[in-house]
Amino acid sequence: MSVAAYRRFVVRTILTGAVLLCLAIWLAALGARWPAILTVAALPAIGLMALAATARRLHDRDRSAGWLAVWVLAQALGFAPLDRFVETDPLPVIGLLLAMLAYSVWFFLETVLRRGTPGPNRFGAAEDGDERHSDRVSPTRSVL
Repeated sequence: MSVAAYRRFVVRTILTGAVLLCLAIWLAALGARWPAILTVAALPAIGLMALAATARRLHDRDRSAGWLAVWVLAQALGFAPLDRFVETDPLPVIGLLLAMLAYSVWFFLETVLRRGTPGPNRFGAAEDGDERHSDRVSPTRSVL
């Protein structure tokens, strides 16, 4: 997946998720409990689509989808009750938070800002129409 296509996908996914969440809150405020629950039930499907697209993007960067699993783990650590340990052991908590932040920044740069690897990589050739081949001649095609 090209970087431009992935950026568009990320924006659409965030907007769709925000609209669905606002709709669910609005429906719940009106007392329509089941429509609100059904609206929220669509969010995991959107999350799975985002994970699949991110795995494709990582493959475009010649990275394994295992990096996505590490990102999911880093995000899950954000829900850990770290405030219990701040007063007794602040340095490990600060170190963990800095490591999570550094990995999230690297992951963002890798998936959203960097172009795909030029030419085929270990996950296969680039998709047709990928902008990373627009200024290059494929080694399998002749120039004429």
